[in-house]
Amino acid sequence: MTTITLRVKHAPGFRVHGSPLLPSALSALSRDAIERMLLSAGNEAFAIGDLFDVSLAPKTGEADDEASIVIEGDARWLDGVGAQLDAGSVRVTGSVGDYAGLRMTGGTLDIEGDAGHFTGCEMRGGRLTVAGHSGDFVAGARTGAMEGMTGGTLVVAGNTGARLADRMRRGTVLIGGDTGDYAASRLVAGTIGIAGRLGAHYGYGMRRGTLLLLQRPERVPPTFTAGGRGFDVFWSLFARALAAQCSEFASASALMKQRLAPFAALDARTLPQRYAGDLAVDGRGELLIVE
Repeated sequence: MTTITLRVKHAPGFRVHGSPLLPSALSALSRDAIERMLLSAGNEAFAIGDLFDVSLAPKTGEADDEASIVIEGDARWLDGVGAQLDAGSVRVTGSVGDYAGLRMTGGTLDIEGDAGHFTGCEMRGGRLTVAGHSGDFVAGARTGAMEGMTGGTLVVAGNTGARLADRMRRGTVLIGGDTGDYAASRLVAGTIGIAGRLGAHYGYGMRRGTLLLLQRPERVPPTFTAGGRGFDVFWSLFARALAAQCSEFASASALMKQRLAPFAALDARTLPQRYAGDLAVDGRGELLIVE
């Protein structure tokens, strides 16, 4: 297969919607055809060739049968990178805008810089990694939607904003830094691990699922109650699985390895403190705090 490289020419000064930049859509096209493709920018449209230098090269190494796209340069103005991604790989050497990985169902999206708001929003499958920071509603739901992330694995090595994993129903989210307010709000199911500090009102409306904290918060919400036994086997398997996942992600960069080190260092033999909640709703969520 071919690796398609899009090198940013310059910041255009306006927002551009990059969701058409998918391996499955571009892999069969020639360089000229790719350059002529249009990307929407508000009420206007611009050719890919006006915004990027396009080059194609035969892919070498593992997974040669998978198409791949590499976006080189700072593309904070480019929204929707990897949106609806279903197969192949997209790698960004800089930063991107909002809605990266929106509703992606497969493939891999690796961002070596920062991402904007709604990263991995309503994600269904695949793997999404952000080596830097991200904004609000990571793995969450858009306004009016009933479900956030429902599958796949999402890793942000840095900090995230508010409403992390709002209405999340399934999948795994790992955050190497701090989070904003309302982390894991209205969580239905799935697994969230946070290595840094939390904002206010975390676990608000949490129904089920697991929220793992590697730092003890200033306070535990009053609607969570301590207790629970007999989860030693679960914890042993859970901690080892996280360590294995982190080893895989850490191979991507030294920064990723450094920020995910607390997850890789979890002791499967030492049980965390367990709380159940949010008792104001269903009350079957699980809050695990590593001492």
